[in-house]
Amino acid sequence: MASGGKLRGVMSIDRRVALKALAAAGLVRWPAAFAQAPADPDLEIRLTAARDRVPIWSGPATDVLRFRAEVLRGRRDAVRPSGSYLGPVLDLRRGERVRIAFVNRTGESSIVHWHGMIVPERADGHPRVAIASGAEFVYDFEVRNPAGTYLYHPHPHGRTGAQVYAGLAGLIVVREPGEAALGLPSAADELALVLQDRRVGSGNQLVFRRTMMDDMTGVLGDRVLVNGVPDARFGVARRPYRLRIANVSNARIYKLAWSDERPLHVIATDSGLLSRAEGVQVRPYVVLAPFERIELLEDFGARSGGDEVALISRSFNNGMMGGMMGRGGAMSNRMRGMMGGGSMMGGMMGGGQGEELLIARFSIARGERQPGAALQLAEPQPPARASGHELYTRVSFSHMRGTLNGRVFDHHDMTAVADDERLPVGAATLWTFDNDGPGMMAMPHPIHIHGVRFSVVERTASAAPADLREGLIDVGYKDTFLIFPGERVRAWVAPTEPGLFMYHCHNLEHEDGGMMRNCRFV
Repeated sequence: MASGGKLRGVMSIDRRVALKALAAAGLVRWPAAFAQAPADPDLEIRLTAARDRVPIWSGPATDVLRFRAEVLRGRRDAVRPSGSYLGPVLDLRRGERVRIAFVNRTGESSIVHWHGMIVPERADGHPRVAIASGAEFVYDFEVRNPAGTYLYHPHPHGRTGAQVYAGLAGLIVVREPGEAALGLPSAADELALVLQDRRVGSGNQLVFRRTMMDDMTGVLGDRVLVNGVPDARFGVARRPYRLRIANVSNARIYKLAWSDERPLHVIATDSGLLSRAEGVQVRPYVVLAPFERIELLEDFGARSGGDEVALISRSFNNGMMGGMMGRGGAMSNRMRGMMGGGSMMGGMMGGGQGEELLIARFSIARGERQPGAALQLAEPQPPARASGHELYTRVSFSHMRGTLNGRVFDHHDMTAVADDERLPVGAATLWTFDNDGPGMMAMPHPIHIHGVRFSVVERTASAAPADLREGLIDVGYKDTFLIFPGERVRAWVAPTEPGLFMYHCHNLEHEDGGMMRNCRFV
């Protein structure tokens, strides 16, 4: 890197000129969209991924992969430390022009995807543009998303799960001026909770064992870290808080609830705040699949000063392979025996899907209750024009592999896209997903669509486990939804950016196994 904040490297501006010349000579294959010259940014950040050793538990330090960020131009408060090995929080403003130079120092190829962000094709972090260790890739985009909670994480084909598990993930917060008029708690009364489950072996090292069962269920851990910290505790005053909660686990589904059984008040989902028409969603618990996010409005003043309350994940009977492995009983014992069971096997497997877990504790300070302002959610946005176009995708898992309409990701041709994976830009397509019904290999899948925010319009909730149905949040705009075995989910999907994007299962082991496809917005 050159001094003075000028970005240089394999994808710097000067380098792009050289690459254009090489492309013209037929010496490098580079999508035409990637050659566009960026406007001068309002905000310029260098984001580096590298190996590190950090203290997490008492005793030896833990080997991790870690994002670090530095503001080179613009607001210094755009990057906030996470307080752990997790990547810093990127605090962005709607309408800002952002340039982020990703520098790969991990020792293997990688690329960064801005999960939930509406960006041009060239900035989405598609696996085909993964860069080698020692190289650099520059992203340029305008922040177009509404105020909300988003994520960034690596997206190289076949290695996403391992890199996220090792620590490569971070939170994005998008803000806009209109939030101030809604009566929300101020930024000083916000708490971010990034949830991850992990298995820990000797010497405090993270255990990422790719057993046959890991490939089927996804990697599950028996310890929960919040913001990269075990046994998380928060001190709060007796006033309302805005809680931004993100599930950044590889495969874990959480059934979030308060230990004192007070209801949760959901004010935002994946892609921003709920509208006045949708209203605050008051639920006894909330189901959060991998890489889904919610925001809660929690008035800790409704509890007594000096009290302590815990956020927990309640147990549930998921009725799938992960549950059979994790919840005991004859089938669990039989499967462990087939896998070479015993106590050592139990440690390798980590916690089962659906087990009760402690997430974090909140200690409420003594003092007078401080009421918050009345919440005034915004009016709903007008829906996109229906195109009359429909798509159908069959979600299946068999022979140790997930498929989408019987297909997997083509790692030989990473631009391959079928006719039934094309959507018109500027109008809504009705996209139907069907999860294969009951069976030995049936399991839920969190489906994520890149480059677009969508609305779920129908779910056959009778197929979901009975003790999870009430916690499924399908209102508002989403970028990820959970579909259970035997379920049908239909969504209005209205792309605004043309180009080649992706849709896939966000159980990271399923994704790495090929349960991922391209979709083209035209």
